[in-house]
Amino acid sequence: MSKFKKNQTIACLGDSITCNNFSGYPEYLQKYMDKEFSHLNLTFLNWGLNEETLTGPSKVDSLPTRPFLFDRLDNLLNGNTKPDIIIFCYGMYCGLFGEPSEEIFCAYEDNLRYFLDRMKKEQIKVILLTPPPLALDSTKATKGLGIGSYHKNYDLLHPYLYYDEEVIQEFMCTILFTTHPVIWDRIDIHTPLINNKELCYGKDPVHPNIKGHEVIASEIIKNFV
Repeated sequence: MSKFKKNQTIACLGDSITCNNFSGYPEYLQKYMDKEFSHLNLTFLNWGLNEETLTGPSKVDSLPTRPFLFDRLDNLLNGNTKPDIIIFCYGMYCGLFGEPSEEIFCAYEDNLRYFLDRMKKEQIKVILLTPPPLALDSTKATKGLGIGSYHKNYDLLHPYLYYDEEVIQEFMCTILFTTHPVIWDRIDIHTPLINNKELCYGKDPVHPNIKGHEVIASEIIKNFV
């Protein structure tokens, strides 16, 4: 029996991993619920935006114009369709692929709480997803990447070698241990993805492949169906 209610709208909010050219886990969720629970008439919206962050501008960011969630949040919420639930997934781009930074960790935590406070005002429930991993230890994923702790000009193609262990994991802890009345659930997608990295990633260690999106969707389904 689904925990979702009839005619609810669920927006999936995140960066390019959520967006995935509008063919990722939000679309898998829509197909699954249409097939198995068509009577609920649920609508899943893909609100992903490439390279968007929760942390915002930073002096260590090589791309100061990188999209920032709060620059578009008002427009999303004031649009034609207001969601009942938001599935929230940020972290991959929030650390700028660099070394651990207290500035960034604090921005992530503070802005997450600000987002949750805003959702309380809007009366929108939130499902928090942990960030997915940076799967550098996948043998297919490391080809062609200039990785290494010696590299100071970090970016998507030159990530800090321990980005997943020292940065993504910090964001993951924030997601799993933050408390707020609007949080409906917290779901760990990092662990199943990294445990199945050879199936869930190809040459791109950032963006899960089709199988990876199926895994993300299945983790959400397990919690709500």
